[in-house]
Amino acid sequence: MMEPLCFDHPDQKRAEKEAVLRSLDPVEFKALFQLTRNAASIARQNGDMERLYALTRGLKTLQRISGERGFVLTVRRPSP
Repeated sequence: MMEPLCFDHPDQKRAEKEAVLRSLDPVEFKALFQLTRNAASIARQNGDMERLYALTRGLKTLQRISGERGFVLTVRRPSP
């Protein structure tokens, strides 16, 4: 099972983590994005700002790398 992507500031393992991200297939990559996005939403609801900041850095990294790889990460909101 994957864990949400978090980056400390500064993160000594950022280069290693980004190398792994670049090796994921698009389906796994998009699943990691959704998992991280859900975790960020929960952290925001719980007021856990420290975790939210780390998850946000992860989301921004995923968005940047997806752009480099040529695919778009879309957000699907649940229907009311």
